[in-house]
Amino acid sequence: AIPGLMEGANEGAGLGTRFLGHLERTRVLLHLVDATQEDVVGAYETVRGELAAYGADLEDKAEIVALSKADAVLPEDVEDRRKALELACGQQCLLLSAVSKNGVDEALYALTHSIESAKVVEARENAPAVPWSP
Repeated sequence: AIPGLMEGANEGAGLGTRFLGHLERTRVLLHLVDATQEDVVGAYETVRGELAAYGADLEDKAEIVALSKADAVLPEDVEDRRKALELACGQQCLLLSAVSKNGVDEALYALTHSIESAKVVEARENAPAVPWSP
């Protein structure tokens, strides 16, 4: 999971490059955005910017995006934030609550499916070339 990285993480701020280096070994990123923040899009874009600035193709990894702490926000506010985040990330955004466990099963399913798909692609890319003969 990608917690909210602080701006400048790619230069070592906060957990910085130690955490970003750990992400290099993952197949799929679960990007959690705190739903209690007013500017969820800004928070999302900050982390995406840090991934791109770090390099190592982190910004190209498969990503699942979720609003966490969804139970701590009024339903109409969480829906507005979800719609804004979906526009920013270009994909469906899951709603999660660690307290109530809402959305956890869906997130685990999405992660499992994405990891298995990435394994298949990786196996195809790493398969030895078979010479063709007529």
